[in-house]
Amino acid sequence: MPTRLRREDYTIGWVCALPIELAAAQEMLDEEHEPLDRDDNNENLYSLGSIGGHNVAIVCLPAGRIGNNPAAAIVTELKAIFRKIRFGLMVGIGGGVPSKEVDIRLGDVVVSQPRDTFGGVVQYDMGKRTPSGFIPTGSLNAPPQILLSAVSAIRANRLRGRSKLAQHISKVAQIPQFQRVNAGPDVLYESTYGHVGGSTCELCTATKQVFRQPRESGNIKVHYGTIASGNQVIRDGGERDKLKRELGGVLCFEMEAAGLMNNFPCLVIRGICDYADSHKNKTWQPYAAAMAAAYAKELLLMIPAADVAGSQTADEATKRSPTSAFYVPFPRNRRFVGRATELDTLKQKLLIDRDCQRLAIIGLGGIGKTQIALSFAYFIKDKFPEYSIFWLPALSLETFEQACEEIGKRLGIDQPRESSEDIKELVQQRLSAETTGKWLLIVDNADDMELLRGARRTKGLDEYLPYSDNGLVVFTTRSNDVAEYLVRSDVVEVGKMEKYEAVAFLSLLVRKDLIQEKVITSKLLEELDYLPLAMTQAAAYMNMKRVSSSEYLRLLKNTEQDMVNIMSTELYDNTRYKESANAVATTWIVSFNQVLEHDSVAANLLQFMSCIEWKAIPHSILPVVKPEARMVAAIGTLCSYSFIAKSENNKTYDMHRLVHLATRIWTDQTFCGTEVRKMAIQHCSDVFPSNDYTKREIWREYLPHVARMKKEEEGQGTEARIVLCLKAGQCLIVDGRIGEAIVWLQESFEWRKRNNTEVDPDRLLSQRELARAYQANGQVKEAVKLLEGVVAIEEKKVLAEDHPDRLVSQHALALVYQVNGQVKEAVKLLESVVAIQEKVLAEDHPSRLASQHELAMAYQANGQAERERKGPKHLAKLLEHVVAVK
Repeated sequence: MPTRLRREDYTIGWVCALPIELAAAQEMLDEEHEPLDRDDNNENLYSLGSIGGHNVAIVCLPAGRIGNNPAAAIVTELKAIFRKIRFGLMVGIGGGVPSKEVDIRLGDVVVSQPRDTFGGVVQYDMGKRTPSGFIPTGSLNAPPQILLSAVSAIRANRLRGRSKLAQHISKVAQIPQFQRVNAGPDVLYESTYGHVGGSTCELCTATKQVFRQPRESGNIKVHYGTIASGNQVIRDGGERDKLKRELGGVLCFEMEAAGLMNNFPCLVIRGICDYADSHKNKTWQPYAAAMAAAYAKELLLMIPAADVAGSQTADEATKRSPTSAFYVPFPRNRRFVGRATELDTLKQKLLIDRDCQRLAIIGLGGIGKTQIALSFAYFIKDKFPEYSIFWLPALSLETFEQACEEIGKRLGIDQPRESSEDIKELVQQRLSAETTGKWLLIVDNADDMELLRGARRTKGLDEYLPYSDNGLVVFTTRSNDVAEYLVRSDVVEVGKMEKYEAVAFLSLLVRKDLIQEKVITSKLLEELDYLPLAMTQAAAYMNMKRVSSSEYLRLLKNTEQDMVNIMSTELYDNTRYKESANAVATTWIVSFNQVLEHDSVAANLLQFMSCIEWKAIPHSILPVVKPEARMVAAIGTLCSYSFIAKSENNKTYDMHRLVHLATRIWTDQTFCGTEVRKMAIQHCSDVFPSNDYTKREIWREYLPHVARMKKEEEGQGTEARIVLCLKAGQCLIVDGRIGEAIVWLQESFEWRKRNNTEVDPDRLLSQRELARAYQANGQVKEAVKLLEGVVAIEEKKVLAEDHPDRLVSQHALALVYQVNGQVKEAVKLLESVVAIQEKVLAEDHPSRLASQHELAMAYQANGQAERERKGPKHLAKLLEHVVAVK
């Protein structure tokens, strides 16, 4: 009589997609168990049994339901019924990817195993298509350690001739359908040759077959590496090979695993039943399913049942805090190598010893600090899902605030558009609350001490950073002084890459046919000073121009030394590291000059970018290039050299800080830097938007860039700069950033006062706008003085009494009078304005109504004296009139 167990006795989940896979799985059971009573909330059927002391629950996807989503759904139901399941196996068939590197044949087995940046499975239909190919996004978890250890044991047994895989296959081979002889011939066709027609390949041309050396009979091959998973069937040899190249080499395609990996700790085992081309058919499916099931059995026999019982359940392993949030503006760096010592130190100090909560990564710009922080952020995301993870750039107050807005969205902070609350403070308060849970905050490019500490009445960025017992903060900085200020001695210093790391890194970046003998590679790395950013840009140049490592080395050594010295000096001054400048400078000068020689439009864009902020550069702020295809090509050139990087939304670009500095030096040396910066100011003055609130997002994107221009000496005496100051100040008033607005508007007014007559309309406008900012800032007396001057000039010398500008100035002065307590003066002025407007403006004109409303308010503020003069009903009538018209 079959054994009957409880639901909680089952510890292994076995998932398959097709009935043929289910049958093969059932044949592998040492013992079949009696089915359990049905659960009213679960319509799936489970095959129960044991293998090697493990109690196994097998489930198959419903007929006709295949793909990642059904697989994810059925695993969720499996875990809900069998709550003690520790891990699972996804076992079935797949389409092989034959190549020169891996001789995959029909009937072979492919097992998911972490390789390079993938955890064993990659979702090939989730990502973005770029000019250089498909880039997958998101990440899938690796199999649990207990399964990977069993895989290692199986591989060792095979090397020693102790594999029992053939023995397990012989059991299922008793069923004729699963026998190898019934699978038919193993034929591979050229990837470009399509299937002629019919259920078999009888009509296909034999000359299109790919010749392969025959294998010995019974020679079972198992391959380990990356499995590609998606909701789309791959049945085209060309598409198969294209995806293989883009994904860095995959062994097979299937349709369910990606739905499991992040919700169900499991290993994927696939028997190869076709080659994912147009010639695929079902004749090999039974044998391939049997091979995969046999491997799964051998795997389970390697794992002691006691080890499984002592491990955490699948739910515990994949549990993610429902409140965790994630904002990192960069994707995972799939080409990150080395830096194990630095990453281990981060983990030890922050997660194991927990001897600090704030830590700084310090080192030369371009040394790889940001990439180390990025790798650590994704490590936390993968291994500690209960942590929320956020990224803050400390380049400027504007970029810091923009990032806070994004973090606020992730945290669900509701800030109405008209709200005066500071989003930086709201984020700080939320993260400082214990109820927010655990979090990691990366503060990147924290290099500006004044920006961090604050100056005069301006708060520093450090004052906006949260603190919580549940929080961790990692800074990246080039400055030892900043590190000392922020974290004292809790630092991780990053130096040049070790030689073996640099060799591995360069080999990963450069096409293999361009890298020559080891001696040349060593010399090239010495010239590049083992700096990751220098190697990245060198590789971009070599790949694009098809230049060998020896030729690139020659170009470096032929660079004019005086230009190298000039660039090295400025880089040294700004980074404060003796050994940093020369290698980076020589690499970038070679590339800059190549851009200038071959793409003048790209060079012009690079010059313009050198004048503005180096992060979050809006595409819309760039000088217009026609036709559009030429602009696309120029941007492509800059991206190909890694001078800029596109954001995920393709609307903004980032430059590395050192690239930006080096480009400025190059601009000064190669062109007239002063004129370049003046033209940049003129352009920004032309494209900067008005203070219309609907354009708020645009001006917020532009402000960090014009703020950088404002610091430059060039263009200080130009009309374009002053127009830009006025526009920026007007926008900042609308944005509620009054203190900043005053700084911009003061420069505008002071310049106009020196260079324009007192009756000049532009001077009067700048004077009026500064007064408006003073009023908003509580500097009422200053506002009164400025507006009295404007009104006096407009009344006596310039404008007719009904001129709109004159009426606007009078109206503004009246408002300031009220705030200053000069109510009688306000009443007198408003009565004059209202009287004139009643003559020249329509009854329902907004300006006329506004003045009447303000006059009514002034009457009310004037109290008893006004009631005696005008009568008690006059105020009521005036308000009734305004309301009636509105």
